[in-house]
Order: sequence, then structure tokens, then C-alpha cells
Amino acid sequence: MTEVLVLIDPGTATITSAPLDSPQLPVTDLSAHRGDGVFETVLVHVDPTTKEPTVVSRERHFARFHSSASALDLPEPDRRLWRQAVDTVVAETIAANPGITEFGVRYSLSRGGAAPRGWAFSVPIDESLTTARAEGVRAVSIDRGYPAYLGRSAPWLLIGAKTLSYAVNQAAIRHAKAQGVEEVLFVSHDGVVLEGPTSNIVIRRGDHLLTPDPAAGLLAGTTQRLLFDHAGRLELRADFADLSLDDVHAADGAWLVSSMRTAVTLRELDGRELSRDEALTREFQRIIAAG
Repeated sequence: MTEVLVLIDPGTATITSAPLDSPQLPVTDLSAHRGDGVFETVLVHVDPTTKEPTVVSRERHFARFHSSASALDLPEPDRRLWRQAVDTVVAETIAANPGITEFGVRYSLSRGGAAPRGWAFSVPIDESLTTARAEGVRAVSIDRGYPAYLGRSAPWLLIGAKTLSYAVNQAAIRHAKAQGVEEVLFVSHDGVVLEGPTSNIVIRRGDHLLTPDPAAGLLAGTTQRLLFDHAGRLELRADFADLSLDDVHAADGAWLVSSMRTAVTLRELDGRELSRDEALTREFQRIIAAG
């Protein structure tokens, strides 16, 4: 896939297309050495007949982007400017890749150096994602290192913000791979299931879909909310709940969900096989594809 980059200047409210394979970010940018910024990644589906794109959960993502920027005391993102940037990346990616039907767009806002800066670029769907969608994933649980609901008393930890500081998340993924599995499930220090490094967890218990409360210490999920919005159509009820590892092991189905992976079956946790509901997996994936 030919990837596309757009640079965003919040100060002048302008965007500029730029080559993705050329240097663009000065080393003095605070995102480069402090992770001081926020980002979102949206999934884009392209109708193979009409070539019309659908940006999945666009408004949910921007609302979270706005909230994350506010948590970091960054300038309020201009909805029109960021929408223009995403639309430009989408249009240029489709033009550069005839026949493409799916890709992502990642957009970021950095505190910058002298002034904030932003960018947006296209992201391919790699083979590991398509394999996970089809086959499910295995995970290990690990301690997140803090108790549930800590963010209520320590908002400076930015627990619910989607920041560019992903070193811990990446370390967790490397730990999973070192254990011979694909994913990690974070658990609070007092035993409450939280999330994956780049995903939310959803379980089915009878006719209920359950997911951890974001206030427990995790990122509110746009894909999780999309699925919950459609729960009634699936004759299911949806709610937040404090879940334990035993709850996940005893569930009638469990999924890791996010923008790019969509919904993938969690088929094994800590070496134990979990119940699988592949019919519901396909329904989840269909709902997400429809946007």
C-alpha cells in the first residue's frame, strides 16, 4: 500500500501534503522525547463498487481526541481542520491505491516545540490483524501496577487519555510475544480486569454483553461503544461491570475490540481455552464494517 501523510498546522489552520518517507519532525518536538501529545486511529472501509469511503465511528474518535487534548491542556482541536486532514488522507490513499477496500488513518496532535503541530497518515491493515480476525488470539494477564479507579483521585496520571506515550503498552506486547501468545490483558493491582494494550475487552454472559467501566482505569473504547449501541438488535443487553479473571474464564464468549482489529475472539487466557461464539464474532465484525 502506498501511504499518505498530511501535516497539520493548528496555528494557521492549514494542512499540507508531504512525503511520508522524508524527515518531518524535529528532534526538539516534545512528542519525540516525552510522548507529549495525543492521537486517534480510525478504520476506513471503501465500497468496492462505488469507491465511497466510510470512516468508522468518526465522531466518537474525534470526541475522544478532544477529551484527550483537554486532559493534557493542549489547544482545542479544530473539528473542521482535523476533518479536512482525515478526508485528504482518505482521498489521496484511495487515489494512490486502486482497488483498496480497507485501511486506517492515524492522526496526532503534539505539543510541539515553539508551537503545537499535528499530522495524519494512512496505515495499512497488516496480516496479523486479518489473521486475528479469522482465528482469534491468545493472551496472558498481567498486573497493570495500580488499583482500579485510581484515576478518580489522580487525574494527572492521564489514565483515560489516548496519549502518544505508548512505551508501557509496547513493552506489554513484547512480554506477550515472549510468552508465545499474541496479546496481554491488563488487570488492576486489586484484581479488576481492565483492557489490552491497544484494545478493550467485551464478554458475553448469557444475554448480556459486559465490559469494564472506563472509570476503573482504562481508555473508553469507540469500537466497544459502537457494538453496545447495536446490542438490542442482537437481542442482547449491554452494561459496564467490574470483571475478574474468573468472569472472563467463565464467559460464554470474549473479544478484544479496537478500531483496526475490529472484534477478535479471545480464545485462550493464561493457558486456558475459553468458550467461543464465532457467530457473534461475525456479527460484531459486520456491525463495525458498516460503520
